[in-house]
Amino acid sequence: MAESFDPADFDAPPPSGDPQADYRVLLDAMRKAGAEGVAEQSATLARQIEQEARQRAEWGQQTGSVLHDLQRAAGELQRASSRMWWDRLKEWLYAALIGLGLIFAAALAYQWAKEPKIEQHLYGCGGHWNAKTHTCKGDWVPLQAQPAG
Repeated sequence: MAESFDPADFDAPPPSGDPQADYRVLLDAMRKAGAEGVAEQSATLARQIEQEARQRAEWGQQTGSVLHDLQRAAGELQRASSRMWWDRLKEWLYAALIGLGLIFAAALAYQWAKEPKIEQHLYGCGGHWNAKTHTCKGDWVPLQAQPAG
C-alpha cells in the first residue's frame, strides 16, 4: 500500500545565510519524492533564489542611494562649516579694525586736547611756573591787554 502524499511536506523553509542549506533541502526532497516532487521543489527553490537576488539588488540600490545622499549632505555640511568659519573670521577682523580705529581716534583727540589753542585772548600762569617741565602749577588766567600810552 502506498503512503499518502502530503504537499505540505515539501514546502521549503525560509532561506538561510548558508547557500548549501538550500541545496540540502533539495537533496532531501529528491530522496523523499519522485521526479514530480523534485521538479516542484526545484522550481520553488529557484523562485526563492531569484526573489532573494532581486531583493539583494534592490537593497544594494537603496544602500547606494542612501550613501550618495549621505555623502552629498556631508559635503554640504563641510561647505556650510567653512562658510561659517570665514564669517566668524570676518566678524573678528571687523571688530579688531573698529577697535583700532577707536584707539586711533582717542589718541588723536588726546593729542589735540594737549596742544595749545590759538585764541584771541592771552593767558598766563596764575601760580608757579616750572621752567624744566614747562608746566604751570596753578590755573591759567586771562591776561588783560594794557592800554597803549
